Amino acid sequence: MLVSASEVSNPFLFVNNELLKPVPRSKKKPRILLVDDDMDMGEVIKNSLKFRYNCNVDLVSDPFEAMNTMTDRFYDLIILDWRLPALTGGQTLKELEKGFYFEPGLPSQWDRGQRVPVIIFSAAERAQCPLDKTKHFDCVGFVSKRQPLTGIIDSIGDYMGLVQRG
Repeated sequence: MLVSASEVSNPFLFVNNELLKPVPRSKKKPRILLVDDDMDMGEVIKNSLKFRYNCNVDLVSDPFEAMNTMTDRFYDLIILDWRLPALTGGQTLKELEKGFYFEPGLPSQWDRGQRVPVIIFSAAERAQCPLDKTKHFDCVGFVSKRQPLTGIIDSIGDYMGLVQRG
Protein backbone atom coordinates (compact mmCIF):
# COMPACT_ATOMS: atom_id res chain seq x y z
CA MET A 1 0.00 0.00 0.00
CA LEU A 2 1.28 3.45 -0.92
CA VAL A 3 1.48 5.98 1.91
CA SER A 4 2.25 9.56 0.98
CA ALA A 5 4.75 11.74 2.80
CA SER A 6 1.92 13.96 4.05
CA GLU A 7 0.44 11.00 5.94
CA VAL A 8 3.53 10.42 8.05
CA SER A 9 5.48 12.78 10.27
CA ASN A 10 8.80 12.47 8.42
CA PRO A 11 9.78 13.27 4.82
CA PHE A 12 9.98 9.71 3.56
CA LEU A 13 7.81 7.53 1.37
CA PHE A 14 7.00 4.01 2.45
CA VAL A 15 5.83 1.46 -0.10
CA ASN A 16 5.17 -2.06 1.18
CA ASN A 17 7.43 -1.34 4.16
CA GLU A 18 10.26 -0.21 1.85
CA LEU A 19 11.68 3.22 2.60
CA LEU A 20 12.35 5.66 -0.23
CA LYS A 21 14.30 8.77 0.73
CA PRO A 22 14.13 11.87 -1.48
CA VAL A 23 17.32 12.92 -3.24
CA PRO A 24 18.48 16.54 -3.52
CA ARG A 25 16.28 18.50 -5.91
CA SER A 26 17.59 19.72 -9.24
CA LYS A 27 16.48 23.07 -10.63
CA LYS A 28 14.88 21.58 -13.73
CA LYS A 29 12.16 19.00 -13.24
CA PRO A 30 12.72 16.21 -15.74
CA ARG A 31 9.63 15.25 -17.74
CA ILE A 32 9.20 11.47 -17.93
CA LEU A 33 6.73 9.36 -19.87
CA LEU A 34 5.99 6.02 -18.21
CA VAL A 35 4.28 3.52 -20.51
CA ASP A 36 2.99 0.46 -18.65
CA ASP A 37 -0.23 -1.51 -19.06
CA ASP A 38 -0.16 -2.50 -15.38
CA MET A 39 -1.72 0.69 -14.03
CA ASP A 40 -1.35 -0.31 -10.38
CA MET A 41 2.39 -0.79 -10.75
CA GLY A 42 2.55 2.30 -12.95
CA GLU A 43 0.94 4.48 -10.28
CA VAL A 44 3.36 3.24 -7.62
CA ILE A 45 6.38 3.87 -9.90
CA LYS A 46 5.02 7.27 -10.94
CA ASN A 47 4.43 8.44 -7.36
CA SER A 48 7.77 7.06 -6.18
CA LEU A 49 9.66 8.84 -8.98
CA LYS A 50 7.83 12.11 -8.37
CA PHE A 51 8.57 11.97 -4.65
CA ARG A 52 12.15 10.76 -4.82
CA TYR A 53 13.45 12.68 -7.85
CA ASN A 54 11.10 15.68 -8.04
CA CYS A 55 10.13 15.00 -11.64
CA ASN A 56 7.00 15.30 -13.75
CA VAL A 57 5.71 11.86 -14.74
CA ASP A 58 2.94 11.16 -17.22
CA LEU A 59 1.56 7.61 -17.08
CA VAL A 60 -0.14 5.96 -20.05
CA SER A 61 -1.30 2.38 -20.36
CA ASP A 62 -1.07 1.48 -24.04
CA PRO A 63 1.13 2.20 -27.07
CA PHE A 64 -1.47 4.27 -28.90
CA GLU A 65 -2.00 6.54 -25.91
CA ALA A 66 1.80 6.88 -25.70
CA MET A 67 1.94 7.90 -29.36
CA ASN A 68 -0.76 10.54 -28.86
CA THR A 69 0.97 11.89 -25.76
CA MET A 70 4.35 12.15 -27.47
CA THR A 71 2.93 14.18 -30.33
CA ASP A 72 1.78 16.77 -27.75
CA ARG A 73 4.86 16.86 -25.48
CA PHE A 74 8.58 16.33 -25.50
CA TYR A 75 10.05 14.11 -22.79
CA ASP A 76 13.48 13.98 -21.19
CA LEU A 77 13.12 10.24 -20.60
CA ILE A 78 10.74 7.46 -21.61
CA ILE A 79 10.26 4.37 -19.44
CA LEU A 80 8.72 1.78 -21.73
CA ASP A 81 7.20 -1.56 -20.86
CA TRP A 82 8.20 -4.11 -23.47
CA ARG A 83 5.04 -6.22 -23.39
CA LEU A 84 2.21 -3.85 -24.19
CA PRO A 85 -1.22 -4.62 -25.64
CA ALA A 86 -1.11 -4.79 -29.45
CA LEU A 87 2.56 -3.73 -29.87
CA THR A 88 5.90 -4.36 -28.20
CA GLY A 89 7.90 -1.43 -26.87
CA GLY A 90 10.13 -1.61 -29.95
CA GLN A 91 7.17 -1.60 -32.32
CA THR A 92 5.72 1.37 -30.45
CA LEU A 93 8.87 3.43 -31.06
CA LYS A 94 9.01 2.40 -34.73
CA GLU A 95 5.40 3.48 -35.21
CA LEU A 96 6.18 6.78 -33.53
CA GLU A 97 9.09 7.35 -35.89
CA LYS A 98 6.78 6.80 -38.86
CA GLY A 99 4.15 9.11 -37.41
CA PHE A 100 6.63 11.93 -36.78
CA TYR A 101 7.14 12.34 -40.53
CA PHE A 102 3.43 13.06 -41.00
CA GLU A 103 2.70 15.11 -37.88
CA PRO A 104 3.13 18.84 -38.59
CA GLY A 105 2.34 20.07 -35.07
CA LEU A 106 5.04 18.28 -33.07
CA PRO A 107 6.79 20.05 -30.20
CA SER A 108 9.89 21.77 -31.62
CA GLN A 109 12.34 19.61 -29.65
CA TRP A 110 11.45 16.60 -31.81
CA ASP A 111 12.85 18.43 -34.86
CA ARG A 112 16.20 19.34 -33.29
CA GLY A 113 17.75 15.94 -33.78
CA GLN A 114 17.77 15.18 -30.05
CA ARG A 115 17.43 11.51 -29.19
CA VAL A 116 15.20 10.85 -26.21
CA PRO A 117 16.66 8.27 -23.83
CA VAL A 118 14.48 5.18 -23.42
CA ILE A 119 14.61 2.69 -20.57
CA ILE A 120 13.05 -0.67 -21.25
CA PHE A 121 11.02 -1.73 -18.19
CA SER A 122 10.03 -5.37 -18.31
CA ALA A 123 9.66 -8.68 -16.52
CA ALA A 124 11.15 -10.32 -19.62
CA GLU A 125 14.88 -10.97 -19.88
CA ARG A 126 16.99 -8.17 -21.40
CA ALA A 127 17.89 -10.35 -24.40
CA GLN A 128 14.18 -10.67 -25.25
CA CYS A 129 13.84 -6.89 -25.62
CA PRO A 130 15.97 -5.79 -28.58
CA LEU A 131 15.65 -2.08 -29.27
CA ASP A 132 17.34 -0.33 -32.16
CA LYS A 133 18.54 3.27 -32.06
CA THR A 134 16.34 5.48 -34.19
CA LYS A 135 16.37 9.11 -35.25
CA HIS A 136 14.46 10.22 -32.15
CA PHE A 137 15.07 7.48 -29.56
CA ASP A 138 18.11 5.91 -27.92
CA CYS A 139 17.85 2.90 -25.61
CA VAL A 140 20.05 3.72 -22.63
CA GLY A 141 19.15 0.83 -20.38
CA PHE A 142 16.98 -1.92 -19.05
CA VAL A 143 15.22 -2.16 -15.68
CA SER A 144 13.77 -5.46 -14.56
CA LYS A 145 10.32 -5.53 -12.98
CA ARG A 146 11.46 -8.62 -11.09
CA GLN A 147 13.24 -6.70 -8.36
CA PRO A 148 12.07 -4.88 -5.22
CA LEU A 149 10.59 -1.42 -5.66
CA THR A 150 13.63 0.33 -4.18
CA GLY A 151 15.82 -1.43 -6.77
CA ILE A 152 13.53 -0.31 -9.59
CA ILE A 153 13.48 3.30 -8.41
CA ASP A 154 17.25 3.35 -7.78
CA SER A 155 17.94 1.88 -11.24
CA ILE A 156 15.73 4.45 -12.94
CA GLY A 157 17.42 7.16 -10.88
CA ASP A 158 20.83 6.01 -12.09
CA TYR A 159 19.68 6.47 -15.68
CA MET A 160 18.08 9.81 -14.83
CA GLY A 161 21.47 10.98 -13.58
CA LEU A 162 22.94 10.12 -16.95
CA VAL A 163 20.13 11.96 -18.70
CA GLN A 164 20.54 15.10 -16.57
CA ARG A 165 24.33 15.18 -17.04
CA GLY A 166 24.25 14.27 -20.72
